[in-house]
Amino acid sequence: MRIICRSPVRVNLANGGDTDYYVEQIGWGCIISVTLSSHFYEFEINDEGEAKIDIVDYFNPSNLNRAHFLDSNVSELDLLKATLNYLNLPFDNSFILRTNVPMQSGLGGSSSLNVAMLASMLKFKDQEFTSHKIAEMSYDLERNQMGVPGGYQDQFAAAYGGGFNYMEFKEGKVGVENLNLSEEIIQRLENNILIYFLQNREVSGTEVHNCQKIEAEKNPEMIKKLLIEKRVNAMNIKKALQEGRLDDFGRLLQKEGEIKNKLTGEKGCSFAKEVMNQALEAGALGCKISGAGGGGCVLFYVPNDKINKVKEVLEKAGALEMRFRFQRQHEPGIMLKGDLK
Repeated sequence: MRIICRSPVRVNLANGGDTDYYVEQIGWGCIISVTLSSHFYEFEINDEGEAKIDIVDYFNPSNLNRAHFLDSNVSELDLLKATLNYLNLPFDNSFILRTNVPMQSGLGGSSSLNVAMLASMLKFKDQEFTSHKIAEMSYDLERNQMGVPGGYQDQFAAAYGGGFNYMEFKEGKVGVENLNLSEEIIQRLENNILIYFLQNREVSGTEVHNCQKIEAEKNPEMIKKLLIEKRVNAMNIKKALQEGRLDDFGRLLQKEGEIKNKLTGEKGCSFAKEVMNQALEAGALGCKISGAGGGGCVLFYVPNDKINKVKEVLEKAGALEMRFRFQRQHEPGIMLKGDLK
């Protein structure tokens, strides 16, 4: 018996509020993100029965293969153990994890992995589920059971897939709407967007989220104003994408990053800021760190005539280009295969 589930990671394009404290502050929030068909987490359950997990890390050739028995006390097992406990499953199966996503990338990797784990384990238990249900379970497990702060977008992006999505968050409700961009617009975006991995984050997403929450409690009126400004900018980004105004999208992406920096304050990566400034000087119209912040992957929007120059600057700075492909509307988030019982 083999059950395999693959789920994509996402790139955040605009965040107008996807956390409970955003919703408490401004009533409702929204985000725009895009899932990648090129970068993924794949989780396998098999019959070897050794109570261990083999990890195949395609991004890191120096540590390509590693294995842990499930009774080991290593942090890489925390999410797997929590998921097994959450579903009341014994620790006696063998698993394989495959990924080509860098750790601490800001691409929502832990949620992508958790979605793949939950879907494959529910299939193993012969239980029916929907994408929405898996996303809700993953959110509950990570945020409530494990106490990892953050928003809703990662779990819902990984579970729904479909490329470019607009999500809206109200108290107790998450809505997911595909932007249904034309193939022409998607291909133009794939040509003009560059994604680079700069380095592991200097501070964790948890630290950034906690910092933002503390600032919201200390300066509620100022933070509320910035959050509303961020939400308006997210809606403008949505409109620019749907209308194919991609240079405007690039400029709005830059504004998104600037507002985010005001919210994050000094909780950021100095190397990332330096590299982004160099890219802007070389001709990029906009750039922002993906995820909570503090480093990881950075998204750049660059006009055609500036792409080579910006690439030269980024490569000279030691940034690593991530060749990618966006998912299309028909590509799901939860992709199951194998002997599905």
